[in-house]
Amino acid sequence: MAGTLGTTMPDNAVASRSGPSLGSLASQAGVPLDGTQLAHFDVYRSLLLDRGAKVNLTAISDPDEVDRRLFLDALQMVPALDAYQRLAGVDERGRARRLQLVDIGSGAGFPGLVLKIARPDFQVTLVEATGKKATFLQDVITALNLDGVAAIHARAEDVAHDRRHREAYDLATARAVAALPALLELCVPLLRLGGHAFFPKGLEIAEELGAGQRAAPLVGARVIDADLLPSGESRLVTVEKTGLTPPRYPRRAGIPAREPLGGNKVAKGKTRAGNAPTSPDDATGMK
Repeated sequence: MAGTLGTTMPDNAVASRSGPSLGSLASQAGVPLDGTQLAHFDVYRSLLLDRGAKVNLTAISDPDEVDRRLFLDALQMVPALDAYQRLAGVDERGRARRLQLVDIGSGAGFPGLVLKIARPDFQVTLVEATGKKATFLQDVITALNLDGVAAIHARAEDVAHDRRHREAYDLATARAVAALPALLELCVPLLRLGGHAFFPKGLEIAEELGAGQRAAPLVGARVIDADLLPSGESRLVTVEKTGLTPPRYPRRAGIPAREPLGGNKVAKGKTRAGNAPTSPDDATGMK
């Protein structure tokens, strides 16, 4: 199957499949996957391993590690998104509506593309500042014949000031992109009132969480919690948009990280080994 630039699916797509293993891991995390979803992950995994080193997508080269450290890490977020959907996934007449999710700094698609496969009814926008990574995302979308998902090659700061995207989303996600104050400045402007952002983080985030709690009111948000995820290896920071974000946010590229909202500088969000963005610059366009 061809990608957007004539890229063919690797010949080892079926041979490298480890669907049952991923299926078991996902079920344990409370996210059962059907045969179609597992087949999608097989193709996704093969494309990632085939081009991971060539395009600097991930340092992980073992299929089982892709499942555990990349796919499962994102799938653990699904129960939290499901809980939000039960509360907000209907219109004023009580009819089901398609939730809009934006993933900032998608890299190779974590967590946004994984969440799209797990929840096909979501409308997903993947924002990636590095051209080769945005091309990879589009190739995976084409290979899997997914609808309701778009990959945008753009800076997060620019997208957040675009009227087509500002305050247009129910959900926002970002993984290993930046420290919490910068994430809030980049993501909250994209959320509608009452929308939620979900950020997977490491275990030791007390200082970062405190800085985020100080920064959140400045962009019209509040940090709700930082729950431990089922693996016990990370936390999920949940943020609610409670008011309109001032038009000046986000500031131009580089400033959110250099001059974080809330006053005190904190270390940039620690990028776990093998994550799709290889640096905050790749993920957000910051220089």
